[in-house]
Amino acid sequence: MPRYRWSDVNYIRRHWRGELSLPVAFWVNFVALNLLLLVLRPVAEQVLVGMALDDDPRFMARVALLHVAFVYGLIYPWQIVGVWRSAGRWLVQRQRRLWPLAGRMVMVVSLGGTLVTLVLGAPVYRDVVAIAIGPDRYANYSVQRIGDGSLVHFQGYLGYRAARDLRRVLASGPKVQGIILDSSGGWIASGRSLGRVIQESGLNTYSFEGCHSACATAFIAGSNRYLADEARLGFHQYAVPFGGLEPYSNMWLEQQRDLRYFHSQGVSSSFLARLFQAEHGEAWYPTQRELLAAQVITGVVRSEEVLFGVDAGARIHDKGFGIVHE
Repeated sequence: MPRYRWSDVNYIRRHWRGELSLPVAFWVNFVALNLLLLVLRPVAEQVLVGMALDDDPRFMARVALLHVAFVYGLIYPWQIVGVWRSAGRWLVQRQRRLWPLAGRMVMVVSLGGTLVTLVLGAPVYRDVVAIAIGPDRYANYSVQRIGDGSLVHFQGYLGYRAARDLRRVLASGPKVQGIILDSSGGWIASGRSLGRVIQESGLNTYSFEGCHSACATAFIAGSNRYLADEARLGFHQYAVPFGGLEPYSNMWLEQQRDLRYFHSQGVSSSFLARLFQAEHGEAWYPTQRELLAAQVITGVVRSEEVLFGVDAGARIHDKGFGIVHE
């Protein structure tokens, strides 16, 4: 029996042609390789889901599609064809019917099971494709310097590129002291990524019109955090925006992760106990009194004072909270 070297550059081609022995083709290239892929699959899924919640989901969706194309478009056909041809060669050369026919039967069953799996997984693949190449539903936002350039104003939803665009604006001129966040929310990943940029840059956060849902995750990253007189923060439970991906996402764990982050930013435990009580379609809007008491915000300011050069950290207006800092 010929020896097979893993370093042989013709090994892949020889399997495809059915030139390897049936035991090598079946047990090594089919069974062992599939077991390895099966063991690695949960790890790969957790990594992809985790990274999708922290970075640009489109990139991770494209990686996932390339993975599926590689496994089911290249590796799997290579395995099936190689075992099938090797079984045929053994059937002719060795005149033994049991193992070659058994090997081919396993290929038929495997192929049928794979087709069923792909059909059942269609909703997942549909959603992954939508993320990878579809439009960003939260792309309507703007990021720009205002006043003398020491403030950045973020308006609109938190789209895929929000953090990247903020980095670009921060690098485009003099040092920025703070960012005004006026947003109804957006992607969880974008809220976290935006928050990392804010924290890394040591920015104060403000909201003049309101900061809700994923925006609040970015807002809490501020070194100091201020609301204008009528602005509110809104909180609710997380939800998977793509139904096909729901089995692979644990929103409760994601909420726990952000609760720990809020706590690390000094927010009180009693406030955190209520943070995600509201359903996704609803929202909890704590009063500014509650936000101050829980240390979610540093103070309440007038937007015109921030915009026209008064140091917001030096003056916190008395809104009936019994707090006046000068």
